[in-house]
Amino acid sequence: MAVKVGFVGCGGMNRAHMNRIKAMAGCKIVGLCDVDKSRAASAAEEFGGLAFTDHRKLLDTVEMDALFVALPPFAHTDQEILAARKGIHLFVEKPVAVDLATARKIEREILKAGVIATAGFQDRYQDIIAKLRKLLAKTPPGLIMGYWIGGMPGVPWWRRKEQSGGQAMEQTIHTFDMARYLFGDVKTVHATFSKGLMADVPKYNVEDASCVNLQFKSGLCGTIFSGCFLKGYGKVGLDIWCPTVKYEYAGRSQLTVSEAGQAPETVGVGNDFGGEIVRTFINAVKSGNGSKLKSSYSDAVKSLAVVDAANESMRTGQAVKVK
Repeated sequence: MAVKVGFVGCGGMNRAHMNRIKAMAGCKIVGLCDVDKSRAASAAEEFGGLAFTDHRKLLDTVEMDALFVALPPFAHTDQEILAARKGIHLFVEKPVAVDLATARKIEREILKAGVIATAGFQDRYQDIIAKLRKLLAKTPPGLIMGYWIGGMPGVPWWRRKEQSGGQAMEQTIHTFDMARYLFGDVKTVHATFSKGLMADVPKYNVEDASCVNLQFKSGLCGTIFSGCFLKGYGKVGLDIWCPTVKYEYAGRSQLTVSEAGQAPETVGVGNDFGGEIVRTFINAVKSGNGSKLKSSYSDAVKSLAVVDAANESMRTGQAVKVK
């Protein structure tokens, strides 16, 4: 039987997932929901399934095996909880909530229901990341620096701290998550920030830039920078310094290995990692076994906890233990 799939949120991320599900044998899109009625209707016309503007009506009306949830951070309320209680497996886009308390509440319900739940940290599925993990097993790092420095997304909710959680939470969480995936959990953070460059943007109250110092439980230290004030070229990635080699994961698309005394070697992503995360999730739903998923919902909550601690540090000016 086909895996019956539903969607909450019909924006860009979920539409990409809809395209993948539509092209996948053994899957059927049965229901879609968006607060924008025209967007839900348009997606239903293109991909099939019934259209809704209320996720509760979607879940009460349509029988499904799996649900993709892609919403602005502040909009996560009870969508995942209601789905989990119905035994529906979950694919939730990052960040999984705008604050740690909400995410932990959802996590408890997911664990209680025993459903498979993953988060959309698709970079973990890149072939170059698998290669980097093998290399790091041989060459432990001494220092890391991460970046997500660019411009401001145009959606109005993004510029409101209470709705997006700020850039570190809404965008740079990809970099924080990759650091956790490569180097393990973070013990404490200390964050600083700057404002003032975006005074011409209406209703803007997020940081222009932030610097988050990380102390990992392993003893490793590093810093992750965020910035949304640029009008042109920026930088996204992770630089890793080891005693005899430097690794540069750049643009979420290539890995450069620079060994002492040798010319740097660069390799690009060679696999469809966006498709792979969806296929891995659907296969987990079919088999009832989520062991091949690279980011459980609970693990995504750990990445959120790091950024939540960074936001607390920005508020207080103090170092904060990650909860």
